[in-house]
Amino acid sequence: MKLRRFGLAIATAAMALTAFAGTASAAADPATVFVAHGIPGVAVDVCVNGSIVAKANFKYGQQFKASLPAGTYIFRVRAHTYTPCHGKVLIYKSLKLTAGLNATAVANVQGGTPHLSIFANDRTGTDGTHATITVRHTASAPTVDVWLNGGTAPAIASLARGASVGPVALPTGVYAWWASAHGGYAPVIGPRVASLAAGHAYQIYAVGTSTLNYRFIVISQMGA
Repeated sequence: MKLRRFGLAIATAAMALTAFAGTASAAADPATVFVAHGIPGVAVDVCVNGSIVAKANFKYGQQFKASLPAGTYIFRVRAHTYTPCHGKVLIYKSLKLTAGLNATAVANVQGGTPHLSIFANDRTGTDGTHATITVRHTASAPTVDVWLNGGTAPAIASLARGASVGPVALPTGVYAWWASAHGGYAPVIGPRVASLAAGHAYQIYAVGTSTLNYRFIVISQMGA
């Protein structure tokens, strides 16, 4: 299966949310933030502005959606304890959320340290017969090749850690995807099999720290 449409420029991974102020549709629109847990072996509490718990006992591989008014927020990712938002702070980040923003925050590991990577979600390109996918490499892993329904060549070649490709429109249907070591074929992340629905935009995140725990987190939402 030839997917030349994947020949898109690779965007930088960790982008400051303030760069997307121009995406606001109206001053009253809230910001939409998806949060994905990509750090194996630890349950966490996601805390906003001190004591407000956005998500307690949040486990590796899970994701959730938050809707917040525009403004500046302090996000703390803490080790989960019996009393939420009282555990050790693993990640501290100040984020400015603009009205109408649609983004994903991925808790991952960079250089052995917990980190929050921020991505703007582009939901354009969907229609009544197509979905879109965006693939993002946030795992602690070297450059990979991404395969879609097998084939003789990867759909995405040389996807570096921290890089992103998409959105790319695909006909609706069932797809299998996996990541191999660059130049290889055998899966080191995945495979994952899922049905892609018309009019939906999918963000596919490779997460994890070793071959024992690599996986994909998939976030789906209606296209714009």
